[in-house]
Amino acid sequence: MKVLITGKIENLVPSFNGLVDKNGLFVLDNDGDYSLTVDTGFSGGIALPEEILNIMNVKLIDFENFRLATGDEIELPVFWGKVIIKYNEIETWFVPGDSLLGMEFLSSAGSLLSFDFEKKEVKLLM
Repeated sequence: MKVLITGKIENLVPSFNGLVDKNGLFVLDNDGDYSLTVDTGFSGGIALPEEILNIMNVKLIDFENFRLATGDEIELPVFWGKVIIKYNEIETWFVPGDSLLGMEFLSSAGSLLSFDFEKKEVKLLM
C-alpha cells in the first residue's frame, strides 16, 4: 500500500493539513496552514470556512439541505472543485463550515484510513 498523506492525532482527534495553491486548488499537504479534522460522522466531501472557499477555484453547483450532528437541518451552498494529494487530482464537493474531511471524499481519495494511537498518526493509503 502507498501512503498518500500522514496526519496527526491530538486529543483523540485525527487531522490532516492542507493549503490553497496558486491555482486555487486545495492541496492536502503536511506543510499546509489549515488543519482539517477527519470526521467519520460526516458522510460528505469537504467542509471549509467561507474565507477559504472564497479564494479557491470552485464552482457553485447547487444548494442542499444538510442535517447537522445536533439534528438541525440547514441549507448550504454546494461547490465543486479539485483536491491534490501527492500528484493525484480528486474532484469533490465542498460546503462552508468547520474544516472537515468527510467519508465520501476520503473513500474516493484512498482505500484505507489507518489510525495509530500509539504513534499519534493517521494515514490515508491507496
